[in-house]
Amino acid sequence: MSETLEKPGAERDAGFAKAEGTPISALVQLRQSSAWKWATPAQREVLQRIAAQRDQRLLARLTRARQAALLASAERVDANAPLLQRLAMFARLHPTTLASAGVAAVLMIGPRRLLRVVRGSLPTLLPMLLKLKR
Repeated sequence: MSETLEKPGAERDAGFAKAEGTPISALVQLRQSSAWKWATPAQREVLQRIAAQRDQRLLARLTRARQAALLASAERVDANAPLLQRLAMFARLHPTTLASAGVAAVLMIGPRRLLRVVRGSLPTLLPMLLKLKR
């Protein structure tokens, strides 16, 4: 084996390196790699599409992380936010109010009727809850 060979996966790991606080684009990494120099035009097209997909996923991941950080640092409910986001923010900011409202609803409805309602609505609620976890 030659000493000039790079460590396997070194090009892939270079994506985690940061230049001025932002990740390096997959397209820039591709054009700097040795695979780019030896690729045919058809292979370069495929490699460019793969790099573009990686950049899109990186952008989506960074956007989700930024939104999560903004939500975590929020100290008030935004009036222009969607209803579900406002309800979630209210619940995060006022957990005791939410708990007391839940206890009051359970006491008012009664345990048997509450179990009946939950059993009936569970098949509808489960897919929505699974989507929220993603």
